[in-house]
Amino acid sequence: MNKHVVRSGETLSSIATRYSVNAQELQTKNGISNPKHLQPGHVLLIPSNRIRQAAASPEKPKKSSKQPAKANSGSAERHEHEGQFKFKWISFEWLDELLERLRAKEADEHIQKSEKVQLTPQDSGAKPSPAPAAKKSSKGSKKISEVTEKIKETLNKEPHVVTFSGVRLTENERKQIVAAVACCEMNADGFGSVNPDTEFIGRKFGKKGIETGYSRIVHIGLSYGVIQYTQDSGNIGILLKKLQEKNSSKFVQIFGGGNKEIAQSLITLTSDGRPDLRGDNSIPLCGQAYWEEIRATAKGKEMKTLSEQDKDGDGKSDLPAHREIRGKRVQPIPANPSEMPTDIWTGTWKQRFLEAGNELDFQEAQLDCAVEMFFNPIIGLAKKNKVRSALGLAFVTACAVRGGTKSKLATLIYRVAGELGVTLPFENSEDETRCVKAVADADGKVGKVKFHKEESKRARLLLEDKLGFLAEDLYDLSTY
Repeated sequence: MNKHVVRSGETLSSIATRYSVNAQELQTKNGISNPKHLQPGHVLLIPSNRIRQAAASPEKPKKSSKQPAKANSGSAERHEHEGQFKFKWISFEWLDELLERLRAKEADEHIQKSEKVQLTPQDSGAKPSPAPAAKKSSKGSKKISEVTEKIKETLNKEPHVVTFSGVRLTENERKQIVAAVACCEMNADGFGSVNPDTEFIGRKFGKKGIETGYSRIVHIGLSYGVIQYTQDSGNIGILLKKLQEKNSSKFVQIFGGGNKEIAQSLITLTSDGRPDLRGDNSIPLCGQAYWEEIRATAKGKEMKTLSEQDKDGDGKSDLPAHREIRGKRVQPIPANPSEMPTDIWTGTWKQRFLEAGNELDFQEAQLDCAVEMFFNPIIGLAKKNKVRSALGLAFVTACAVRGGTKSKLATLIYRVAGELGVTLPFENSEDETRCVKAVADADGKVGKVKFHKEESKRARLLLEDKLGFLAEDLYDLSTY
């Protein structure tokens, strides 16, 4: 089911014309008693048998004519990857049930918390604008009515009318922005996406991994989930603890095969490293961090040279296996008692991670973890620079996911703004979109600002907004 966020000046008739639908049908579909009462911020459901149109406002960049067509009944959409982003058909149906749960949780936990949004009195003589409506699900207007009634029941009166200063950046909004970023990271398995050490494999010598500056040198190990939490960094360990907290019995059932000790050994490995190696100073805890320390040294340069050579033509680099960097967290452990240790991105372990991706509790925990690890840490600088659009916040978050929340990459949008002559703090959402589009259209460089071409691919995916979560503009800075 397609959605459209009502903008200022739009009427039911103009929206119906835009989507080539009958105005009366649109009114009935959304339970609208009086079209004249249509307000900015309301989300309308567009009949699914119509051609899909962009839900974002006209100010957003137009999509390329190469945009893939929607599949038969709309249950799947084509996810474009260039290079390592291969063409895939990715179903977003796995989000439906989760998002319903998040909306209900939003109604219960956040709307009546004054610290989340200041309830201000109406300005005298001014016509107040209603609080933005919650985003709707593909279940239709009936579900939205149920959520509305639940809000009323919670507050025991009609919802408050607030002076409109922007959309509240609630926990639910943050999760939806993170979900949009996830479309740049995950594969067709969604929350169960498994990346089996492909950064180490790289793309040289006929391989089809992900080429990085440390390919064939550092084993990153498993990258997992919608945001691709990595094993070597310890992020998977943090995520696994969240999953255990969310549903401990299910965690043991899936990750331990019913064995509590096995499940705990997985958390121990991915958090603190394999216990028997902790006293071995020749093996670093984090392989990538160790590589950053030595890559500019004579030893590092020699390893880099060998990693890019294949003089004997065996399809492998000339760097000996014993010199490859494998941190304490990226070591094999048994998947079952009395079994030989295996890497957690292979065999039984891999199947367990895939299975966990189907659990609703674990899906929600993944988004919670992503908000805590990647979104919340960048929000302070975003607030300072008045990044108020969902697209802008999503782009900053995507950069933080790839480079780290304190990395130079996490400031890419601000540096690009400088090259384009855009005033900081941002004055409007058009300038934010302009910066993201500049990255999307670039070939690794905007002015003097250089970046990996993968950032351009991610920017293009965010501009496509396949989930329709980046339509909201102008978030209220006081709710950051």
